[in-house]
Amino acid sequence: MRSLIRTAIAKGYYKESFHGEHDHPERNLSIDDVLHGLQQSNWELACPPDYDEDHRNWEYLIRTVDIDGDELHIKLAAYPAHKRFEIITRW
Repeated sequence: MRSLIRTAIAKGYYKESFHGEHDHPERNLSIDDVLHGLQQSNWELACPPDYDEDHRNWEYLIRTVDIDGDELHIKLAAYPAHKRFEIITRW
């Protein structure tokens, strides 16, 4: 998973869902916060991956930190065959 995230970020093969981009405005999170969190070597899975039958992809809940060092949770959908991911939400 870490390799997929590193590759996707390096190549720009990621996007945010509408929900991911606009949910939780109280946190004032940006894509920079999300990318910072995903680039940390010590992020961890908050729970086991979940397979989404409807969308045919694995979803991961990652616990990390934002640019300010505050706890950040990121739920993303991984598409390994295309070496990309989509940020479903973050809080």
